[in-house]
Amino acid sequence: MKTEVKTISTGKSVSLDSKFWRHFAKKIWEKQSLHLKNVNSNLMQISEAEIFDLLVTYSNRCRKLQDPDGFKFYIDGFKASSEDVLQVLPKKSDQSLMGYHQRMLKDFSDYCLVCDELLQVNLDKQHLLAQFTNQLYSAVGFPNRFSEMGLYLGNYKKTPFGVHVDSCGVFSFPVSGTKTFRLWPYEFGKRHPSLDRAFRYDKLKKDSIIIKAKKGDLVYWPSSVWHIAESRGEFSATWSLGVWVDRPLHEMAMGSIKDLLLKKIGKTAEKSTVGITNFSSKNGEVCELPEDLQSIVRTLMACTKEELEMSFLGTWVKHLSQGGFKSLPRTACKVAFDSNIQLQSEESKILWKTKDGLARSVDYCFAGVCLSSRSDKLLNLIQALNSGNTCKIEKFLTGRHRQADFEIILQFANVGAFKLPK
Repeated sequence: MKTEVKTISTGKSVSLDSKFWRHFAKKIWEKQSLHLKNVNSNLMQISEAEIFDLLVTYSNRCRKLQDPDGFKFYIDGFKASSEDVLQVLPKKSDQSLMGYHQRMLKDFSDYCLVCDELLQVNLDKQHLLAQFTNQLYSAVGFPNRFSEMGLYLGNYKKTPFGVHVDSCGVFSFPVSGTKTFRLWPYEFGKRHPSLDRAFRYDKLKKDSIIIKAKKGDLVYWPSSVWHIAESRGEFSATWSLGVWVDRPLHEMAMGSIKDLLLKKIGKTAEKSTVGITNFSSKNGEVCELPEDLQSIVRTLMACTKEELEMSFLGTWVKHLSQGGFKSLPRTACKVAFDSNIQLQSEESKILWKTKDGLARSVDYCFAGVCLSSRSDKLLNLIQALNSGNTCKIEKFLTGRHRQADFEIILQFANVGAFKLPK
């Protein structure tokens, strides 16, 4: 049985509005593949020229650091070394994506450049992605792990790592050329293990489906679908957004319980042995917990509902502050006491919660960085910024907590929370 794919093709543009996302969550998400044509989405308004500029900016940073982290380059399906990757990154002199492609063709007949998290270098474009994912998350739920966006470009005839299945639902947006995807259902892959990482699968093609997407299209397939990209050697560039669904809720819950337990039992948690008096009864039955473990049981039983809720809330706020992404742009903003500052984006607020139920003790989180303060004046500043106001720091941060509050603002500035008004 072939994997199902729903194709929506009207003469008009498809709007990714709340009605669409409700339908997507109910009928499509993790159930079947989808091919939309002529999609209306802010994310798809990033032009080829803008993407090329992002690539050059990120490449320049990698060359400066002599570290191609975030880039992968494949030649005829083989992954190049880090040193070689630095030699083939886009340059301003290439002038365009096609100019880069023409330079690569001089040395490689089949190549693939992958840039993970390219939008790290541009906060404005990252916010377009956040608008898309926020709509998605509102419909299907916030990922327990994360999402990540990558750009694939080249003339590679097949995905360099062969047919594979990921632990993420995938959204693909071609930005140049035509992208062809071949898909198989999960059950078929289980029955045919030779499909895993395969490059030769002619006998199995009849059980697959083909999706051909071009600029303006959106393709989605569930995390269970086996897939590979194919071409006849034409150039293409495609955004790929993976939403990872391989972290069950109990893992998040266990993290919250672990944090609470470590706080409660202190140094006992570091013990590497458990004291015992008897290994077992004469007949081998073990019916009594050692005192070390009984102490942990008593500690857990003594936890109040409020303590459990606050521990879970702390884990959730930190996770939520990442926006559902593996990584976020961390463009530092230099601020001083007399600086006027704004939030970098209205969609990326500094999250906060009262700590341990105490109104005057507050935890603040942004981009996974969590800091604590007892200052009412810092809370007033954060609330004003979250409301969309431009704030002069020195007007808010006064008194004996002034320096400590400013240090918190500096740390958030260093991870991209603020911008200076123009």
